[in-house]
Amino acid sequence: MNTNRKNAIIVGVFYIVAALGLLSLLTLSQEYVRAGTPDASYFQTLGTLMLAVRNWAGFVFGVIAFCLGALMYYYIFYQSKLIPQWLSGWGLIGIVLLLSMALLIMFGKEPSGMTLLLALPIFLQEMVIPQAE
Repeated sequence: MNTNRKNAIIVGVFYIVAALGLLSLLTLSQEYVRAGTPDASYFQTLGTLMLAVRNWAGFVFGVIAFCLGALMYYYIFYQSKLIPQWLSGWGLIGIVLLLSMALLIMFGKEPSGMTLLLALPIFLQEMVIPQAE
């Protein structure tokens, strides 16, 4: 199994865990409504935990795994000149910005519109790169 496929599997697993964390919040909220007026701290603690699992799996570990694979990918593109070097350079810059977003979230910054703007350059790159190959 090649490295690119292994990386895709790892990233996929992290994103599945993040999606399951988000779906489990739905189940938790339904149980809260069914319980009537229970002790809210129990449900709040579980909700905070599930949201943290989603943020760590989706916004930190999944993004870091993607960034490591993409750094190798764009570095090889840059060295081999299979695509224009400015395009692979743009990919390297975009990956560094995305990695900085993941590190900001890892060290306590909440995912917000401003932190997610750091993902915009690599988003554009990933839309352009299929046409360049």
